[in-house]
Amino acid sequence: MQIGIVIPLKSKKVAKNWDTTVGNLKATVDSVLSQSANNYSAVVVGHECPEFFKDDLYQSSKCEFLQYSDFEPPVAGGDEAENQLKYEFDRCTKILRGIMYLRNQHPLITHWFALDADDLIRNNFVKTLEKYEESDAIILDKGYFFFKSTGIINKENEFSAYCGSSSVVSDEVFSLPEGVDEKSFRSTPFGNISHVHMKQRLTDDGWSISVPNERLIMYVRDNGENISNDAYCNTPYKKLKKNVKSILRYSPISRDIKASFGLS
Repeated sequence: MQIGIVIPLKSKKVAKNWDTTVGNLKATVDSVLSQSANNYSAVVVGHECPEFFKDDLYQSSKCEFLQYSDFEPPVAGGDEAENQLKYEFDRCTKILRGIMYLRNQHPLITHWFALDADDLIRNNFVKTLEKYEESDAIILDKGYFFFKSTGIINKENEFSAYCGSSSVVSDEVFSLPEGVDEKSFRSTPFGNISHVHMKQRLTDDGWSISVPNERLIMYVRDNGENISNDAYCNTPYKKLKKNVKSILRYSPISRDIKASFGLS
């Protein structure tokens, strides 16, 4: 099993605070580079290269940066629903470009994982997934929510309903187009199927699915740059409701588990 990890990065023109965006990305990349197994290759795809990628430590690592130029950064307007579509197009075309790049560089990759640029994977993520290498897709339904503003961590058993970093898909499931255009991003499951419906759609299409019992993924919320979170928690009531829910669902998490995601 060889896993290709693609991390789409929003543009500096879209970010509310570029330093925050870069800090979140660095934590994500560090969680990838902390893997106990090395049968993976990773790439961050973005319009602008973060400064930390110029450090020798990252220049020689298993995670590369790929300059993205297929489309200009999305420009937000007054319609929030339309903005979300623009952001999703930006994300999905970057995922496609990253897959095309990694497949060319590492033709032995067997499975693909799209990881959001502010989420974290556990240090045994790649090693654990080896147990499911015969599956056409691996759906990460068990994971954690980390509310960065409060430090609260919740266990989540329906992770794929909330976070896009929840599907590992075999290379056999889809074919790549010749290039990246306005429609070709839908050639991958990451661009064609909502993470909410990924498990059901792939099952209906006859692909074999595994759902690990291990909690291998952490959705980092309230980090200052959650586009989807900001869109839905856009009133004081919704924000209060979310915070109360996170407190009620709080469960102690050991230091070892936190450390396995790079948290102190």
